Amino acid sequence: MPRHATILLLILAFGPLHAQKDPEAKKILDRVSAQSQADFPIRVSFEYIFEDLMEKQTTTQEGTLILDKKKFRLTVGESEVYCDGTTVWNHLASANEVYISDAEQEDESDEFFISNPTDLFTFYQEGFKYRLTGEIEYMGKTYFEIDIFPEDLDKNYHTVKLLINKKDYRIYSAEAFGKQGANHTVILTDYQRKAATDDKTFVFNPADYPGVEIVDTRF
Repeated sequence: MPRHATILLLILAFGPLHAQKDPEAKKILDRVSAQSQADFPIRVSFEYIFEDLMEKQTTTQEGTLILDKKKFRLTVGESEVYCDGTTVWNHLASANEVYISDAEQEDESDEFFISNPTDLFTFYQEGFKYRLTGEIEYMGKTYFEIDIFPEDLDKNYHTVKLLINKKDYRIYSAEAFGKQGANHTVILTDYQRKAATDDKTFVFNPADYPGVEIVDTRF
């Protein structure tokens, strides 16, 4: 499965590289982070848009994410990804294959929460600058617009743009702008707090998929 399809879930927009850590933006981001963690476990439905400007192609998929601290279950396209906080299972339904890796391997990815959605509400806390660019009105609602920039200029993206609902401090959309014209957008279409989960929610069970091929990539 392509990295960009592993999502989530959440994706950003960039601004001038001289941007600093805007204290007003930090207040909003901190409140979003605290709010989401108070809502755990959460279940969100989303629309994921991948835009390749070089190839002039755009694909749109729908997905869901169940998130509880370091555990998650992410479904998008033909892929379903499970993580119990230690192990990650990436199940490709069409191929009837599951790839197993360590959660730590996903943490090392340059795409942070695209490969590990547990970082969605906290990624800004280290290695990033950010600024509140203003407020916008959209479909009768008011959103804070915050641009986030990686301090590491070798990252393959240059900006992340978040739209945050001013009323409830929940993320509405996240858009990431890549340096090579590959842009990712996630729009949250539904948000459920205190979702019903158990340990089985975040663990792939081969018995549920007869004949599944298991590919263990752990060292």
